[in-house]
Amino acid sequence: MRRLLAPLAALLLAAAPAVARDLTVVAGGGALQDHMRRTLFSTFAGGPVVDTAYDYNVGPIRAMVQARNVTWDVVMVEAPDLVRGCEDGIFERIDWSVVNRDKFVPGAATTCGAGAIGWGVSVFYDEARHPVGPANFVEFWDTQRFPGRRSLRRGARMTLEIALMGDGVPPGEVYRVLATPSGQQRAFAALDRLRPNLSFWTGGQQPIELVNSGEVAFAVGFVGRVANGIRAGARYNLRWPTLLYAYDSWAVVRGSENAAQGMRLIEHITNPAPLLELTRLWPINPVTRAVAEDPDVRARNPLMMTNHQAGGLEIDTEFWLEHGPDLEQRFASWLTR
Repeated sequence: MRRLLAPLAALLLAAAPAVARDLTVVAGGGALQDHMRRTLFSTFAGGPVVDTAYDYNVGPIRAMVQARNVTWDVVMVEAPDLVRGCEDGIFERIDWSVVNRDKFVPGAATTCGAGAIGWGVSVFYDEARHPVGPANFVEFWDTQRFPGRRSLRRGARMTLEIALMGDGVPPGEVYRVLATPSGQQRAFAALDRLRPNLSFWTGGQQPIELVNSGEVAFAVGFVGRVANGIRAGARYNLRWPTLLYAYDSWAVVRGSENAAQGMRLIEHITNPAPLLELTRLWPINPVTRAVAEDPDVRARNPLMMTNHQAGGLEIDTEFWLEHGPDLEQRFASWLTR
């Protein structure tokens, strides 16, 4: 009898319908995602939402799609990865009949992405330790006038632009110069000069920790985290003239069983009402026009990037799509020298 029951049980299990996954949204983690969970994800009326964090490495997403084992549904993606992933078929085309395309700032609604938030990096330091610090990248390179260790992001993108500006290249000329062999050599030569006083970070909280501990005197860090520290009482000086910025987007992973629900989630989390609540908790740079241009939001958040990006350098997505692989490989080799 037991021999008959075992195969029968196996057949019944095989025939049972698979349990549907909860909708899973993935972003960059940290305090910002905690606030997103409270204001954006938990207020979605279309079903339960769970969230997890990643380091913006799309390799695992690509592997999921290739293996046809997709367990993430909606992800926040950086601009170069969005463009490349859309071309390679790892992201779904946004259903603009569900998501209102007209609510975004210009350029924030693309084939596979709906604008999420703007982000940026700038020089900052602790005025309690250093009453005076570098106001621009040329001064950031001046270790005689401003002694102490510096910290930059461990990667070619942003770091090479900063190196050229530290060597005196005007922001408007950075990508023209960096596209040439001589310009690339100039950027690495500038890094060589600073290297004895230089350390690198990989995670967004690291530059805050390095400055707080006194391990570095001056760092380039994410302005949202620095601004949030200032709001909490830290004595950071955030040097807005050194701003580099870009926009992230929400995308739906190709092959997601929750793709339709994911489109509805994107429509919700890019609507003004939940985003306005998020701006009360974190000085984000929204990409939804009604929030980005709201005078009350901008007045309430003087450290919001929207108030300062006119003087910053927008990271050139097309440049990094074309030159990124070679420059990242060259940067990795430079680090090991």
